[in-house]
Amino acid sequence: MRSFAKAAAVGALVAPLVLGGAGLASAAPAHDGPAYEKSMNSANANGGSCTKVESGFTEDGKAYFHKVTRTAGPTGATGSGTGSHS
Repeated sequence: MRSFAKAAAVGALVAPLVLGGAGLASAAPAHDGPAYEKSMNSANANGGSCTKVESGFTEDGKAYFHKVTRTAGPTGATGSGTGSHS
């Protein structure tokens, strides 16, 4: 029963992270220039994580880079992000 409660707690933490990552991806502005994008998501009984990296150029030639990582586990959750643009 204890492992079920632990799995349920981790699931409660991981679900918002995964959905939040998907929301971030869908809320990103449309960039019409050349671009690169990679997403990685994982979850297990100990927690979960999601990472998204994107870079490229906007329609008017400005460069951009974004990286967002979110992690949840038995002891809590963290998130970090970095980005730049010209």
